Amino acid sequence: MSELTLSLLQRKPPRNTGRWRDRVREITDRLVAEYGTPSLGNFRDPVKEIFYIVLSARTTEPLYRQAHKQLWSRFPTLKAIAGAPLAELRKCVAVAGLGRKRAVQVKAIAKSLLADLGPRPASRLRRLSAEEAYAALRKLPGAGPKSALCVMMYSLDFDVFPVDVHARRVLSRIGLIPTGVKHYRAQDVLPAYVPTGRSKELHVALLVHGRFVCTSISPRCKNCAICRFCRYGSAIASSR
Repeated sequence: MSELTLSLLQRKPPRNTGRWRDRVREITDRLVAEYGTPSLGNFRDPVKEIFYIVLSARTTEPLYRQAHKQLWSRFPTLKAIAGAPLAELRKCVAVAGLGRKRAVQVKAIAKSLLADLGPRPASRLRRLSAEEAYAALRKLPGAGPKSALCVMMYSLDFDVFPVDVHARRVLSRIGLIPTGVKHYRAQDVLPAYVPTGRSKELHVALLVHGRFVCTSISPRCKNCAICRFCRYGSAIASSR
């Protein structure tokens, strides 16, 4: 297993992290109390979830949901997607933008799943260890660490913590990681601070918080459930 895989799947806290780990636990409690763990439309079927996560890149929720629905309505099996003409796949996913690129990726993923995991890839994925599942998902065309971890968390019930743009923004404003830190570095560091067994609820709560309160532009600090922990929010308050 590579060092990267170890850092993503195992919680090895750095030295002197006790204060921050306690703080993240309290932040988790407050955000979950505020938002719960709402459904974001994800799928228990890991194969459908793979396409859902891939189509969500660089577009908005209504558009990638529509693209995913159209894809599976037109091509209801993985074999059908793998054998579909690119022009037809493009019609299904173009609503999410980058139509040709997404069509090529979708077809390549379907072929890869069938080739590597056989005719029932969902069943195979459910039988794999965390390390094996991560390796299998990372082999899929265009699937980065976040995509693999999202599928593992939402569909395979592994206690892993995918770092998306919202988690990185909120946790950097709090001061847990430096502002502007590269995504791969944030993904490498942050899982060590997440309370064991609470990855999914924190991930979902941070996503909702980032969408509606801790937005990239003009965050609503007055409405923030965790403002008392936030260096950015404190700085905004003191400047008024």
